[in-house]
Amino acid sequence: MNKTDQTAIDGSALELNRTEKTAEAVLRVVSMALSIAGLVIMIKNSISNDFGSVSYSNLGAFMYLVSANGVCAAYSLLSALAILALSCPISKRQVWTLFLLDQVVTYLVLAAGSVSAETVYLAYYGNIPITWSSACDSYGIFCHKALISVVFTFVVSLLYMLLSLISSYRLFSRFEAP
Repeated sequence: MNKTDQTAIDGSALELNRTEKTAEAVLRVVSMALSIAGLVIMIKNSISNDFGSVSYSNLGAFMYLVSANGVCAAYSLLSALAILALSCPISKRQVWTLFLLDQVVTYLVLAAGSVSAETVYLAYYGNIPITWSSACDSYGIFCHKALISVVFTFVVSLLYMLLSLISSYRLFSRFEAP
């Protein structure tokens, strides 16, 4: 057993190799970029025509999506910088913190994507039994931009699921249970 393995088993610290740090930082930066792209697309999404005007701020689901993407982008940037700046070895407390925050952001973004996807679905197809017609017939470009933002959000969700797997593997494979 080498010194790094023994340190991890003792529960005091963990060393991350350069490849591990770089891969995780890249996933976090890509998540940040996609979150910002989804946020900007949704914020700029508004349309006015003969039927009226609509903006993301008129729908609670889209406001939640913008907020969740903003939180995710900020956390992604800060956590990528933290991963790269953390001196080796990193402590068990730092690994737990990253694991828990990754879980929170994963579920936050997944929830925002899900509720927004339902809203986009209703906008495209309406709800015939209650005579709610499709809004996308009148506001097509609005619906298209909203759909793109939701797709970006789901890609971010997938990336954060991967990051959650990485952080949980790091935590539960290298440290003994308390």
